[in-house]
Amino acid sequence: MPLPCPDLLPGEGFTLRRHRPADREAFAAFLTDPEATRHMAFTAEQRTAQGARNMLDHVISAYGSEHEVLSLTIADAADDSYLGSVGGTATGTDGVVEIYYTVVPAAQGRGLATGAVRLLLAYLFSLDGVTSVRADVTAGNRPSVRVLEKLGFRDTGPVERTAEGGELAHDALTGRRYVRDADASEG
Repeated sequence: MPLPCPDLLPGEGFTLRRHRPADREAFAAFLTDPEATRHMAFTAEQRTAQGARNMLDHVISAYGSEHEVLSLTIADAADDSYLGSVGGTATGTDGVVEIYYTVVPAAQGRGLATGAVRLLLAYLFSLDGVTSVRADVTAGNRPSVRVLEKLGFRDTGPVERTAEGGELAHDALTGRRYVRDADASEG
């Protein structure tokens, strides 16, 4: 199931927009902060400044291609600065999309993640064929769990994922899987 990446989704005090080269340094600063990324499955290479830049450049270059990546910057509506990222990818199960979301430490605690994920969910559920959205969260990541619970996701149990290579590689992850179906309401 292809997931087209929209150009812009306006939110309340923020926008979701395609990444831009101007986001590279803020994205790299975020990924190289071990505290900010402690619950994320980025590889050691991606957590370097050059690795982060390379990953963002790959995503930007994939926009509009047959291998488009649904990955968006959470941008401040006032000055367009990078506040985080959200995105999704089709899974091996028909109709199921896996999402992720990140917010830079300075912008956390303002409801930004909840708003951005809510907007992403509305977009995903507007696409033909998307019936369910899931998110895998590491043990101990209570802020992310709270976002998912507010938005009507349900805990479906433990998950263990192995590391994968490639352009958008990731490390292994142990945690919990949360799922929200298209017809579910917010919590």
